[in-house]
Amino acid sequence: MSTKGYWLKQAKIESTAQFIEYVKTVVPWLRSVGGTIIAKDVNQNSDLNEWDGGQLGVIVEFESKAAAQQAFNSSEFQEYIKYSGIENQLSLSIIG
Repeated sequence: MSTKGYWLKQAKIESTAQFIEYVKTVVPWLRSVGGTIIAKDVNQNSDLNEWDGGQLGVIVEFESKAAAQQAFNSSEFQEYIKYSGIENQLSLSIIG
């Protein structure tokens, strides 16, 4: 029996544009590599209706720990975190 793998991820996202880019880029990509978001927590800096910066926490489930590690190490994800500027604002643990 294979044990599921999980990303426990928290990122500081500074702007509305960065948040929208994350939702449009990372969420569909996660699905394409077999990841399923099973929980999320969003803490904005204020109570405005528009994103004005804050923390995004996400738990992503994969078929196995190896699949979770492969997704993290993929060139697509590594390029995204460097390009998006969240590389130094991202905390990600892989468990399984």
